[in-house]
Amino acid sequence: MLLYRVLVVDNSNYDLRHYRAMSVFAECGFEMTAHTSDPAKAVELAAELECDMLLCINRPMAVIAADLLKRLAKAKLKTPVVIISKVNIAGDMRECFLLGAVDYLIEPALEEDIRAALIRSSKAISRNIMSAQYENVLRAALSQIPITQGSDTFIEKLRALLEETQGAAITVEAAADRFGFNPDYFGRYFKARVGMPFTEFYKRLSMEYAKLLLASGHYKVSEVSNLLGFASADYFSNVFKKVTGKLPSQFKR
Repeated sequence: MLLYRVLVVDNSNYDLRHYRAMSVFAECGFEMTAHTSDPAKAVELAAELECDMLLCINRPMAVIAADLLKRLAKAKLKTPVVIISKVNIAGDMRECFLLGAVDYLIEPALEEDIRAALIRSSKAISRNIMSAQYENVLRAALSQIPITQGSDTFIEKLRALLEETQGAAITVEAAADRFGFNPDYFGRYFKARVGMPFTEFYKRLSMEYAKLLLASGHYKVSEVSNLLGFASADYFSNVFKKVTGKLPSQFKR
């Protein structure tokens, strides 16, 4: 199983050992891989090591969670943060939630509470992975559209439409409606601009997205099939093979 990488931000090695000894992290698919006491260094490490989650420990005289969240936001990192605080400060808790903390637990943190926080974190990580992979695929697909008169406006409309769907199933009728055209005219208009029908373009885009999700190691074939709006994993596998020439399992890490 591919584990999510956790960076612990704390000025004590004791808690690092304490939480590493908890089975709940491994059970939920998380592994503590790095440690720092400095919030500024934590942001650097989170980017450098591609950490999936940050676990921040607040202590008396070292309430650093809000500072860490602000630094992450400034660096435009969306890494989920779970806070375990040894001090109960309502104002700090509120500020951290406003800054996007996934959870804020007060010591002693029970394993069932940590489990719930890790499950929420895994969902946030999944959303981040999906958004990043989809943006990569979308950027590449749009860059292949020939540049002609009026293409900038067309590409921006198409980008807005595809960003909203993020790989989920979309019909020609829905796409045509977004452009303000009837389906027949939209079909001719799109093919003239792109060089292929909308259904073919969208199918290729979806399969490139599927490739990246499978290669990330975080998704099963059935999960990718559901994310892309396919009726079944078998149907998804058939379409995937027709477009890529390979089975989804050959891309799964």
